[in-house]
Amino acid sequence: SKAPGSAIGCYLDGRNGIHIEENVWIGPRVSIISMNHDNYNYYKYIETKPIIIRKNSLLTTNCVILPGVELGEHTIVASGAIVTKSFPDGNQVLAGNPAKVIKKLDPYKEGE
Repeated sequence: SKAPGSAIGCYLDGRNGIHIEENVWIGPRVSIISMNHDNYNYYKYIETKPIIIRKNSLLTTNCVILPGVELGEHTIVASGAIVTKSFPDGNQVLAGNPAKVIKKLDPYKEGE
């Protein structure tokens, strides 16, 4: 069977919204955090746009997606990457802290 992986131990904070399109795979211990604390009053939160993860993407073990981030179609986020800004172009691999594009990919091959 084609199971979309195992999202064991993930942390999702959807207070600013999280939009996940179809065929997005989420690995173990991934954190998707849509809202941040105000630096001058920790009881206040900063409102921003929702996180958007476009279709055919893969979030691998221990990666972190931070508030306001948009990931384009067919984005692979490497293990341990911290995504602090948007990468809307798609067909890419992100890695590092802060994450950056380390490789461009051909378009996703649906159903192959």
